[in-house]
Amino acid sequence: MNAFQWQAVLICMVINMIDGFDVLVTAFTAAAISAEWQLTGSQLGMLLSAGLLCMAGGSLFIAPWADKVGRRPMILACLAVAGVGMVLSSLAESVTQLGGLRVLTGLGVGGILACSNVIASEYASKRWRGLAVSLQSTGYALGAALGGTFAVWLMASHGWRSVFLFGGCATLAVMLLVLARL
Repeated sequence: MNAFQWQAVLICMVINMIDGFDVLVTAFTAAAISAEWQLTGSQLGMLLSAGLLCMAGGSLFIAPWADKVGRRPMILACLAVAGVGMVLSSLAESVTQLGGLRVLTGLGVGGILACSNVIASEYASKRWRGLAVSLQSTGYALGAALGGTFAVWLMASHGWRSVFLFGGCATLAVMLLVLARL
């Protein structure tokens, strides 16, 4: 594989790292959110489930549009949706608002996950396809693990809202990377 192909695979890995963080951000901040808004267990459960349910919806119903509009434009649109959803989540004033924004973010993340996997596979040569898809998939776990570390540090010094703001800004920064290099 040439350098351009490896770069495409690595960008897909970075995209997946952002997704890993975005999906688990509510779990990282659940205790602080629950304490601030005095949430019951069922309210917290609904909040945690909102993004995951819509992530599945994004994968099933949004990602297939990439065949019509192109994978790159679809990834850019989904990164914008997820990034804006995360930034606005940092400004949420109620659990209902946060839940709605997690739905929005989940739709974007679901679209990204399905598209980035296909891009990594399409750009890889037949010989390296398995490794390329494995690397791209590894990004999700890396993003979740590194995101947890950042979340602990950010919450300790700036509160739970900073974790969402960081995730949104990182997502929008990756959007610029995709725009310039993929």
